[in-house]
Amino acid sequence: MKIDTLVLGDFQTNCFVVRPDEKSRGCLVIDPGLDAAPLVQFLEGGRLSPQMIFLTHGHVDHIAGVELLREHWPDVQVAVHEGDAGMLGDPMKNLSMMAGSMVQARPAEICYDREQTLDLAGMRFDLLHTPGHSPGGSCLYAETEGLAFVGDTLFAGSIGRSDFEGGNHRQLLDSIASKLLTLPEETKIYPGHGPATTIGNEKRGNPFFSGGSTF
Repeated sequence: MKIDTLVLGDFQTNCFVVRPDEKSRGCLVIDPGLDAAPLVQFLEGGRLSPQMIFLTHGHVDHIAGVELLREHWPDVQVAVHEGDAGMLGDPMKNLSMMAGSMVQARPAEICYDREQTLDLAGMRFDLLHTPGHSPGGSCLYAETEGLAFVGDTLFAGSIGRSDFEGGNHRQLLDSIASKLLTLPEETKIYPGHGPATTIGNEKRGNPFFSGGSTF
């Protein structure tokens, strides 16, 4: 699996362009954040064709580039968990109004309502529903590759915020403990902000879990 990371916008959101291998031109885009122009330039420069946009959740810094990608690749489909589907077109719920803008995206073509195995741009992922940062927060786990894209659920040494509308701190901790920390320790974690980490590192060093009170 070929993974390219672009850090987009003032919130330094990690956007991932994922392909089965270096030669593949069809790709999956995860979380096209604020200021997606560099993402478009990267895709066009590499002659890559996004087949799917997967949104780990519906906050503005993860969805703002959706419409720009749709303009350049009209056939691309957008996927999100149904718990966050309504956030795409609502500047209040997606927090763009709080950030001083009015980001509105058209509805997603695909809304997931349950955990399942997905084939995205020729790659196999398990969809893990991890609410707490937002109601529809979701992660993509590729077991054969030993990696997961976790959005704002879990960070290196920290966890996502739970004080926005729809957030729940206890639920977030439970989601991480039951869905992520149960993965093999060598699993590489790609978060929505900051550096990559591993499940083992977070079990041992994340202050929210390493004390043993939660996990």
